Amino acid sequence: MQWCSNLLLCSVVTLLAACTQQQAAMTLTQHPTIAAPVPTRTPAPTTAPAQIPTPAPTLNHRPPTADAVQPAQTKIDLSRNGIDVADYADEKLTPLQQLNFGWIQVFNPPDYPIKNFKILYRVPLGAAISGRPADIDAWALEIESLAREHAGIISAYSIGNEVNLAREWGGNAPDPLLYTQLLAIAYARIKTADPNALVISAGIAPTGGDSPGAVDDLAYARAMLEAGALNFVDGYGFHPYGFAYAPDHDPSDAQTHGLLFRRAEAHHDLLVKYGGAETPMWATEFGWLLDPAEAGLSCDLGSLNWQKVSAEKQARWTVQAIDYAARNWPWMGPMFLWNYDFSRSQQYPDPCEQMKWFSLLNEDGSERKILTALRAASK
Repeated sequence: MQWCSNLLLCSVVTLLAACTQQQAAMTLTQHPTIAAPVPTRTPAPTTAPAQIPTPAPTLNHRPPTADAVQPAQTKIDLSRNGIDVADYADEKLTPLQQLNFGWIQVFNPPDYPIKNFKILYRVPLGAAISGRPADIDAWALEIESLAREHAGIISAYSIGNEVNLAREWGGNAPDPLLYTQLLAIAYARIKTADPNALVISAGIAPTGGDSPGAVDDLAYARAMLEAGALNFVDGYGFHPYGFAYAPDHDPSDAQTHGLLFRRAEAHHDLLVKYGGAETPMWATEFGWLLDPAEAGLSCDLGSLNWQKVSAEKQARWTVQAIDYAARNWPWMGPMFLWNYDFSRSQQYPDPCEQMKWFSLLNEDGSERKILTALRAASK
């Protein structure tokens, strides 16, 4: 843990720790309430769809020299990495078992261990985003109960998702200070219930600047870190999507607006600046968007159209990204590929739903080129 730089957050964690030491059942009255969230300086979001954001100032990150960026190796190790899964029923995971991923991220908590995989569960923020003490208390109690009941089943918890986007705040302005308060509470409650479980901060969405409904990813992260977020995590979450660029594309290229796989390097620089050099980054989502035209569909994906890539690029770049991280990023923890099977989820009937076109499987269960490439490259 780093030195706690936010007095309010320190008070929250100190009080929670004291409750734990009493070895008494926590009640809502024992849990400290949280002050109303401090307004942020982010612009109020609108409902307009976000286009490619304008670039924002980033840390001076020099790309590796030619000697540092090594060529791709023949094989990649997936055992330390993971993938996001919609349906984790045993029979649905059979093709996935062959790839030797060590982790899967799920969005509804399993009641039993899933063979051959460690589980990362993404915890929704729910009504706690209101900032009301009663809502926060109820949310905290639910998290503690969940962690206690799933000890030995769930190995890690990701608290929230893409919290620099207004859609994760009910359309309201994203609030990094309130989020850090919620992270501190979740950390204390989970560690009380299951000391072996890991707590990962929400995967921040790369935006490369402010835009309608989004806050610059580095600015949001900076506000969290200044509020003391590193005191309440075992890993720092980020979503280094590749967008329309190869995984080794130079992040100093202004035309990318910071929207590329190596945006992760700017976030690592920020962690180092705030004393988090030893805090591993968890890429809880990453990947490339397959062009539906490859399957004979004409899909207008709106503001995502520029991100479409061929099946060959999706497969090749994914393998290269895993290799690149293994060779050049010793600070990177598990990387979770987005996604295995959202193409088959009945929750998304629209064949042009963008999440379906990141998947390893087709809607009928047949495998896409990306799955074949991962199988061929995995050790």
